[in-house]
Amino acid sequence: MKFAVIEYSSKTKSIWRHTAERPNYVCDPIHEIDPTSFGCYVSALEGEHIPLTSLIVGKNVNPIVGIFRKIKKRLSGNWPLDYDISYLKSFDVLLVVYQLSDGHEMLRFIKKLRTEHPSCKVLGVPTQPYGILREAWDAKPESITEIKQFMDQCDVFLTIVKRTLPIWKKMSSVNIQYVPQPYPVEYACEKYRPRDKKSNILFVAGVTGRDSIAKGQLVAVQLQKLFPTYRIQMAAVPGMELDVKNLQGSSYDIIPFQPWQEHLSMLSRVALIINTDYTQTRGRVQADSAAVGTPSIGANSDAQDDLFPKLHAERETTVEQLVLQGKQLLNDSSYYNEIMQTAIKRLKEYDYKHSKKRIEDLVL
Repeated sequence: MKFAVIEYSSKTKSIWRHTAERPNYVCDPIHEIDPTSFGCYVSALEGEHIPLTSLIVGKNVNPIVGIFRKIKKRLSGNWPLDYDISYLKSFDVLLVVYQLSDGHEMLRFIKKLRTEHPSCKVLGVPTQPYGILREAWDAKPESITEIKQFMDQCDVFLTIVKRTLPIWKKMSSVNIQYVPQPYPVEYACEKYRPRDKKSNILFVAGVTGRDSIAKGQLVAVQLQKLFPTYRIQMAAVPGMELDVKNLQGSSYDIIPFQPWQEHLSMLSRVALIINTDYTQTRGRVQADSAAVGTPSIGANSDAQDDLFPKLHAERETTVEQLVLQGKQLLNDSSYYNEIMQTAIKRLKEYDYKHSKKRIEDLVL
């Protein structure tokens, strides 16, 4: 089965092909491919990552044609549909990614794909968490029509968050399936560190601009009062302002943003991860946490529910309840290890081998 992921654009602006020597998780995200996210699908299925813009104005497109297309895009808001997608004929299955900012272009593309290459199996998946999509639809109700039309063009529409499956099924009559996002389990677990090798650090994960992330800071401050030898850490995210007002008066550090591979090593050294994200995301934070042997509390992500079932949280979960979860983990090493044994065992189901079979079973 020949497979590719189609996103609107990429940092490299060019096609990336998986090789056994350089799977996505060892790659440079600026010059090659994202070591996380949709790059994982590409390497799990040994395929290609194709930015749509590379077919429209990429290096293999006549420069003059590319200029005229850019002009038309600027004037009309849409790319002209005269671009060539014959390269895609060689693929059996395409995973087409929908995102809010360029959803109209992905909808136009998927309709073109259906017309010109009707034999191709088309999977669809959203890139934003359901909670972020929901906020956009609430702010602009008519915008939900776009993703419904996108879904209707797919053979199978995927959600990577199990709890959202009934919601998506109400939006379209197409085949909608829950499929966890692939994860490079074997590679990530090389960073595993047992409880007695960890430092006294409470790491608050997440982007503070996202609803309720600051709640995690309050949890960390309360835990630090109970465990004064522990220090709080947060990571600076390029291009995003970090709000730390809830950490005032506590002992904390802001550490530089790190590439994913280095970030894993850092997470392996901390004792507890606090991530109060309630956007119903896949839960990359929790997958990373499981791989390196560090429990995560606070989120309602898919991976939080699956990997850390005893540490469930919702938007309504209070700071006090989360502090109790953290206190039990930090006080009781046996309980800590029990939680991690479950997480690591379940994480193995996300590896590339299992992920490849799940997707093949949908389309073959």
